[in-house]
Amino acid sequence: MTEPASLLTREAHDAARALALYWLDRIVTTSRRVRSEPTDVEAVHATRVAITRLRATLRIYRESLGKGLGRRSARELRRLNRALGRVRDLDVQLEWLAAHQAAFTDAMRPGADWLLAQLLVTRDIRARRIGRALTRHFDTHVEAWQHGLNHYSVQRVVGQVPPAEPLAAVVVQQLHHAVHRLERSLALAAESAEPELVHAARIDIKRVRALLVPWLSEVPALQAVYDTLSRAQNTVGAMRDAHLLAVATRRAADRQPELAVSLHALAEQLEAASHTLGAEFRSEWLLDGGRSALRDVPDAAHALARIARANHEIERKFLLRSAPPHALAVPGIRIAQGWLPGEQLRERLRRSVHPDGRVDWTRTVKVGTGVSRIEIEEQTEPVLFESLWPLTAHARVEKVRHTVADGAYTWEIDVFLDRDLVLAEVELPSSDTLVTLPDWLAPYLMRDVTGDAAYVNANLARDRSHTTLHA
Repeated sequence: MTEPASLLTREAHDAARALALYWLDRIVTTSRRVRSEPTDVEAVHATRVAITRLRATLRIYRESLGKGLGRRSARELRRLNRALGRVRDLDVQLEWLAAHQAAFTDAMRPGADWLLAQLLVTRDIRARRIGRALTRHFDTHVEAWQHGLNHYSVQRVVGQVPPAEPLAAVVVQQLHHAVHRLERSLALAAESAEPELVHAARIDIKRVRALLVPWLSEVPALQAVYDTLSRAQNTVGAMRDAHLLAVATRRAADRQPELAVSLHALAEQLEAASHTLGAEFRSEWLLDGGRSALRDVPDAAHALARIARANHEIERKFLLRSAPPHALAVPGIRIAQGWLPGEQLRERLRRSVHPDGRVDWTRTVKVGTGVSRIEIEEQTEPVLFESLWPLTAHARVEKVRHTVADGAYTWEIDVFLDRDLVLAEVELPSSDTLVTLPDWLAPYLMRDVTGDAAYVNANLARDRSHTTLHA
């Protein structure tokens, strides 16, 4: 089975199905372990995770998957996930009690020991039902699911073959939507801090994590976002687990009068732990709506967008009346570009001096016009660059580039030093992506010049006598 990390550059319809098949194969493998040993905590957890990932894949990429596995299959997976979830919840509660035994007072210990024994019995009963659940909700359908995912058709009109959209482009779009939804749920939770709203925020955190997890090894920039989300999910999850265990403990106290005092004391400690964890989550995530915790999202989206483009440069370009102060506040990269002589194929040389003094030398060839163009770029040695640079004497531009991350996109504001010209460019995951100018940029817009050949850098470099192109 293909590892997920290699799928980002593949066509979305094909890659989404390959990813779903990967998780389906994982369920087959891990469920064998559960059947052979229902008390295997790791196997139960691994199977539930694989089912959760498959369900997330079917939801996230539903447009690429078409009908996917169908509604009935979704219901079967949900039932199986719930059965495994009940066992997993008990495992988490048992782990919590075991980990906090040292903090129990003598008054709590009789109740804690009784509760631990009850949870173990319940866990054993539910675990032995898992085999029947797997047979009913998985085994009878798995071959049909595999066949449905392995075979599909795509409608096409003769002479109208659209460019293949890579899966990475879909991931970028979904990340943008998922983070926007998470920001809204965090804002709602911040207003009232109701447990239901905090739990809803946790679900949205899990959805962003599920979107990122297959690509962590392929896109290192995602790891920081994933780790932050994992800490938040673990905090809220532990808060919820402590709260539910406290509720169960108080109910048990009503049925066990001889242990009531001990169980109530234990419940108080569980509730105190839940409140502490809740305060921790509020301080990190709710006070500023998660903005500081989500600060790495733009870098992650930008890294995915680069993969989505592969060898295609997908961008929109805008002419500005002047440079926005918001962009000028970002330290710029001083860029000198020159083009070697050529008609059909023109090679570009670029020297980039970064604010920290680091220098990059690159050679680039671009083919095409408009939103989407082929771009092939490679690093070069300073000696080779300097030997070729004199050949570009009649075709050069010089500018300072200010790069501003804004949401899921990164804007590049080029302030030209050899003419009165300011351009803004934004890289996109796909050619039909709609662009909304951020508030700091919109007042400076003159017009969209994406398809205007006059504003292509190579054409600007042909006539260095221009002092302005704003007219």
